[in-house]
Amino acid sequence: MKSKILILSSLLLLAFFAIAVCAINWDNPSSQSVDQMFSGTEGEYNNTPPGEYISPSAARSAETGQKGKDILNVPMGGKLDKTANNPKDTRAQDQSQTSPVQNSEVSTAVPAPAQVAASAEPTSISGGWSLELADSALHTAALTMFQSGDAVFGTGNMNLDANTTLMAAASGTLTGSELNLDIVTLEKVNLYRLALMVSGESATGNYTAYRWSEASPSTGTVNATRTIAP
Repeated sequence: MKSKILILSSLLLLAFFAIAVCAINWDNPSSQSVDQMFSGTEGEYNNTPPGEYISPSAARSAETGQKGKDILNVPMGGKLDKTANNPKDTRAQDQSQTSPVQNSEVSTAVPAPAQVAASAEPTSISGGWSLELADSALHTAALTMFQSGDAVFGTGNMNLDANTTLMAAASGTLTGSELNLDIVTLEKVNLYRLALMVSGESATGNYTAYRWSEASPSTGTVNATRTIAP
């Protein structure tokens, strides 16, 4: 009985080895592991139908290069740069190379608005003026003045006293608001040299009078008002 059992066991063991030997890929034995040799499995050396693969890696290998599946060739992750100490540094370098250029070079300074200097309008004295000249007595004058640039000239009359009115002519220059004006009376020739400051419709200052009947000049004050606008 024991001999029969031993013979049967030997036959079963031989059958097992025979099956394993048939499963080995003798054309390329190195393509199989020991487990695959005993289990009877191998890479593509089996009865797998065309278009089907026994592992994901085999499927990717077959699909590589096909149209629309080029992404399978894209390597995952970048190589460690020679200047990088670790993968974190490599990622930082990749981001600095692919990130858009910052606007650090663009100047954000906003130019200050140009300040327009307020230019004062030139003084004009054209028009009709009434003047009061005061020294030891009060004299009045009415002049019609004209202006061309800094040149000032005009005509009118001057009252020396209550009973004497003489025709007069005037000429002078205007510099800014400073008016230097000479008034000369006719018939009885007298010269009144005025130095005035003009402000809007009025002017004030001093004068020096040179009279034909007096040996020395006299001085006084002047107040003038524009009565007729040009």
